[in-house]
Amino acid sequence: MLFNLFGKKDAGDDMHVFTDRAYVSTAAKMNACAALAKNNANHVFICWFADTATTLKNFFKQQALDENLVMETHHLHGSKIQGKIPVFAEHYPLHEKEIEMVKNWGPEKITVMSALDEPLFKYFGSDKILPLLKMMGIKEDEPIEHSMVSKSIRNGQEKIAKLVSLEKSANSQAGWMEKNIKS
Repeated sequence: MLFNLFGKKDAGDDMHVFTDRAYVSTAAKMNACAALAKNNANHVFICWFADTATTLKNFFKQQALDENLVMETHHLHGSKIQGKIPVFAEHYPLHEKEIEMVKNWGPEKITVMSALDEPLFKYFGSDKILPLLKMMGIKEDEPIEHSMVSKSIRNGQEKIAKLVSLEKSANSQAGWMEKNIKS
């Protein structure tokens, strides 16, 4: 009984561990992506939405970084990430789609860079959390990284999946949320 105190691990758990780094703002997240790219050119930044890819590519250009390190998922082929360290520049609202994307990448930890001002987080009330984090002294460039955060995001994605009957594509996370989630 004591060994089950923290619950059993699901037998169907993903073999991939998504490690979330949540930042207070998108600007802080983009700076963190640029810092990763500067420190290790083996990182590739994968975007689910065209708008995110365009924004991040433009930011990389401004930072004198190779914009080809930023890729959209629908242009992604396994050979493009061979020998690279994949980093998702955002979450897809449906966890199943993320798992489908990475299922053949081998067992590894995959970092997902997120920002609490993104539409996915706003849907779950991040607007209420941001003032609390600022009161606690969390700096904008300080990532919030914990397994509980990753688990909460996954639970949120599962709640969203229950609301989507027929998925409609979009160019941005905000557009996706607007098209697929009826308030």
